Formats: sequence, structure tokens, C-alpha cells
Amino acid sequence: MNSRSSAINGRYQNPDSDPRGPYLFSDVTSPFERPSLQYEWFGHYPPQGRSWRYSRERAAILEAEGRIALSSSGRPLLKRYLSEVESNTNVIENTTTSSQLDVIVRTAMKAIASEIAKNPRCLRDIEWRDLERVMREVFELLGFTTELTRSGKDGGFDIRLESKEHGETHVFLVEIKHWLASGKKPGSNVLSSLVDVVAKVGGKTKGILLSSSGFTRDILNGRTEIEQHTVRIAGRNKIVSLCQNYLESVEGVWTPTTSLSEMLLEGSD
Repeated sequence: MNSRSSAINGRYQNPDSDPRGPYLFSDVTSPFERPSLQYEWFGHYPPQGRSWRYSRERAAILEAEGRIALSSSGRPLLKRYLSEVESNTNVIENTTTSSQLDVIVRTAMKAIASEIAKNPRCLRDIEWRDLERVMREVFELLGFTTELTRSGKDGGFDIRLESKEHGETHVFLVEIKHWLASGKKPGSNVLSSLVDVVAKVGGKTKGILLSSSGFTRDILNGRTEIEQHTVRIAGRNKIVSLCQNYLESVEGVWTPTTSLSEMLLEGSD
């Protein structure tokens, strides 16, 4: 067992002799606003700017399974079991997909996201389209509403993200370039294309260009002040960091300290 695994395992306890084994308490809210997920639960509503992580129906199932405990203030907390981490399964995932094949694919993408977090070198072995699907799962668990565009029909972006924070809607168009195996790097032409798409959408929409292989030296040359504000770039470290946030969120050891927008743009240029 490596030091990371030992540190994680050490956080799990079993003070009430739960037959399912050691666990830790996890937050049951997410940093976004969805009216359907802002209901009364154990006499409490989610804090301002947040929602419950689960639907009413899923919350009732978790209660029936004995997975919900109450804090000293009476707020619900979720028991996340060490056995779930060890088997790399998330048995509480609230899936709404209608296709069993889609469930299989998305489950696989979640597993890949966890593997990237633990072993960033495996990025080289991941197909470019799969990385788009992986990042969709990452963004969704972290709290964004996501929309994955069709291959070849994206108009300059791969994933549309939306979040509601403090009553305001934030939209990001994410373009992902995964050219790590070939060693190619996106340059100013790729960035300009994303700038044009964001400008066409208008409003307060922003863009972010993620590249696993970095960027050409001249990618930032000639950017106007407006372009610098509306479109940001980030490399391999940001992709890995997002996957690590994803894994730690699944394991119940990561709690966001900033808004989704700030978290997304942190470490970008």
C-alpha cells in the first residue's frame, strides 16, 4: 500500500460498529443551484448557493440503507465506506441515463478519471475522444451541468459547462486538445477559433482551452485584453488536477473552497 492509500485509509473509522466497515462522513451538498434539489431534509435546506447532491427519491433510499447520519447541528451527512474506495465503485451514483450501454461507457470513464488522478502518465494511452468523455464525468461530479458535443460537429468546443452561483448563471465552452502521443501542440489558430465561438455565443460566456501536450510558444501573442478575459488556456497539470479533485470528491476527502468558476479557471492563463 502506497503512502497516498495509507493516508486515505487512515481517515476511515467505524465508531458505531457499522457492519459495512470503516467509513467517513461526506458533505451531501454540491456547489451549484438547482431548484429541484433544494428541498427540506431533516428540517434543513441547503446553504445559500448550494443544492443537495441527491434527488428526494435517492435521499430516501440512502436513509433507508442507513447511509445518512446527522451532524451535531442536525444536518445530514453521508457515510462513504472504505470498501467502496477499494473496489473503485460508487454505489450511490444516481444514474438517469436510459441506455445501459451509456451507463457502461460512463462508468468506464469515471474509472479512467480516477486512474489519471493516481497515475498521470496514463494520459498518453488514452484516446482523444475518451479524454473528452472523461472530463465530462469530472466536471459533472464537481458540480457543473454538462453537455458533450458530437464529434466533428462541435463548432469549436467539446463540452459546454453551466453552473449557478449566487443566483447568477455561468457558462463555459471547453475545448480539449489531446495530442500528447504525437507531441503536437495547439497554437494561436486553435485559440482564435475558440475565441470566435465564444464571441458568437456572446453574453458572459467564457472559454477554456485544455491541452495535454501544452501549447506553442506564440499562442498568447497578439491576444487582446477582451480575449484574455473571455478565453483562458491550461495544460496537462490542470487536467490532472481536475481528475484529482474528482477522485478526492468521490472518496469524500475533497470539499470545494472556491466557486466552481474560480476552481475551473485556477491555474489557467
